Amino acid sequence: MKGLFLCAALLLILVPAATAQDNPSLVSFSAVPFISLPMGNSPDFFDPGYGGELELSFSPAAFRGFGFGMNAEYFILPLKTQDSIWIGSVQAGPTYLIRLGKRFSLFARGGAGYYTHDAMGWEREGSSSGSFTYGGGGGLSFRTGGAFSLGLGLSYDYYNYLYNGLSASLYGRFDFDRDRKERALKDYTETQEIQIEEMKNDGTGVEIQEIQVISLYPVLYKYYDSHPIGSVKIVNNESVAAKDVALQFYMEQYMDNPMEIGEKFTLESGEEKTIELYGLFTEDMMEITEGTKASARITLSYSLADAKESRDYTKVMEVKDRNALVWDDDRKIASFITAKDPQILSFAKKVSNWMQEFENPAVDANLQKGMILFEAVKSYGVRYEVDPATPFAGASSETAFVDFIQFPRQTLEYTTGDCDDLTALYCALLESVGIPTAFITIPGHIYMAFGLKSSPDESRKTFSRRSDLIYTEDMTWLPVEITMFQDSFAEAWQQGAKQWRENESKEQASLYLTQESWQQYQAVGFKESAGGGLDMPGRSDVTAEFVKSISRFVDQEIYPQKAAIQAQMDKSDKKYIYRNKLGILHARYGLYDQAEEYFTDINRERVFLPSLLNMGNISFIRNDYQEALKWYNQVLEKDGDNKKALLGSARCNHELENYGMVSSAYSELKRSDPVLAQQFAYLELRGSEGRRASEAQGGVDQVLWEDEE
Repeated sequence: MKGLFLCAALLLILVPAATAQDNPSLVSFSAVPFISLPMGNSPDFFDPGYGGELELSFSPAAFRGFGFGMNAEYFILPLKTQDSIWIGSVQAGPTYLIRLGKRFSLFARGGAGYYTHDAMGWEREGSSSGSFTYGGGGGLSFRTGGAFSLGLGLSYDYYNYLYNGLSASLYGRFDFDRDRKERALKDYTETQEIQIEEMKNDGTGVEIQEIQVISLYPVLYKYYDSHPIGSVKIVNNESVAAKDVALQFYMEQYMDNPMEIGEKFTLESGEEKTIELYGLFTEDMMEITEGTKASARITLSYSLADAKESRDYTKVMEVKDRNALVWDDDRKIASFITAKDPQILSFAKKVSNWMQEFENPAVDANLQKGMILFEAVKSYGVRYEVDPATPFAGASSETAFVDFIQFPRQTLEYTTGDCDDLTALYCALLESVGIPTAFITIPGHIYMAFGLKSSPDESRKTFSRRSDLIYTEDMTWLPVEITMFQDSFAEAWQQGAKQWRENESKEQASLYLTQESWQQYQAVGFKESAGGGLDMPGRSDVTAEFVKSISRFVDQEIYPQKAAIQAQMDKSDKKYIYRNKLGILHARYGLYDQAEEYFTDINRERVFLPSLLNMGNISFIRNDYQEALKWYNQVLEKDGDNKKALLGSARCNHELENYGMVSSAYSELKRSDPVLAQQFAYLELRGSEGRRASEAQGGVDQVLWEDEE
């Protein structure tokens, strides 16, 4: 029994000590109820028993799952002839944990130690006795959420001279310090450089006994008006209650006026109360280029026996430079994503306008903007370079380490940046032209992804490399390895996707939406000395590389699909059906000349309504509405109820302002397919109102291809 108490005491000492360490190694604590089935000759003397076990294990990160564990157990064994006995034991030995995907883990342990036992419910001569014990086991666990896991286990234990049995158990395991991401979820103030000062007072009236403040980071100055920058402990030394107790906080250099902290309250005689401090700072903080110290004044006022009193306290606070940040919460980088910076806006919008002459209307618009902005940054000469003083790989693993992060404008000016700098730059450029972005963190690295216009369902149908995209509930995200601006967009995309797949399968990847992160950490106004605006990269160089990127993307999307259709065509007697499919494939990627060749070949050989209608679609896309009408009318001559031809005829006549013909065709369409007609309800409008509604609908960018067999 002494061994059992010793082990339990040791566990109580080790668990808090282990969890207090800022260590990425895995410390696990398990509570294990079990039943034990006698084996060997034990069934002659014992019935099945039951009990519980506490286990502590430690797996250093370098050992990749191997570690060392200790366990203490206590269980009851019913006897065949008497009531029962109890057994208490302590074991120590190796452990092993291997993860299977996101949720499941296999675990195993072995150990040896000492046990003791005694009678329960009956008297026996002599004192309790014990001897050595050994055993081992394993099982499967499922992580239910956070650091908690449930599992089923099976183990064998041998108790010398007494008993041996097989135990079935239910594991409840809690993993401490699983990784940096979970440690970052601690309260913000726990990870800051906290300064605590006990105040010297005279012991009368109402006093502030202790002031506790954190270091301030200028980039978070908007954050501090709703998140504490410290606290004060107030005590009432008098024999009567103090009423209307109030606090003000003021830092003259960086606040316009003192900030009232909370509401007034009453403090009873001898009562203590801790109040959190907040600060409504001005953007003047963003002018701090070197860390400094500033004096803050805390004013305590109250009423005591109808007499109003007031006391001022001064506290010197440390203020970091404007580029400083600690990585206790990865979402903080959102404060550096300054999409509304005038120079970032100007750069991004000019580059996006260059795209219009060369864009492919069949390719996702956000993808094309992402490509051309990538090429612009590349052409500008921006390069990835690890910051030797504060590399992200080191700074991100230590939540108290102060990192230096550049604002996007600075990165363009310096033409170099670390992974966090380049992430902030590319996200800011894309957000400034209306493209949603997110940043991705994996161990030792941060990069980004941007949202496509295509929904998850649409992108799964249209993209051949579906595994190179990230899907959330209502968005499709394209990951980009931003350190690869020296390489092609396609390579940066492929590498970003590869890193996501590898780390997400190990639960080591996180995706943070920029716009959601801004709700907590607002982007700040970046102030800089007067000077000229940013130079622009060469327009012809950027557009030439953009055209190459689009061509590479279209080629890689078309070739696998083209090969599959070609293989089907080789086996079929109706080759015209598959030539039509090839024409549609090319048309969907904006290769209208190639598509037209396929449709024309079919139309020379036979009357095939799908290829006739698709020729009309190509003419419609090219804004040749008279030519498109000829093709649609050929279809309607053969099939007067063809809904796609009716729609095409109505749309062509709408563009030509032949509203009588529009009404006739659209009425037939509503009769044959009211759902499709509703999608193009703008056809019932005329003039400028109709044109605006048509543009909102997608205009010529949206046609219905005919792929019927």
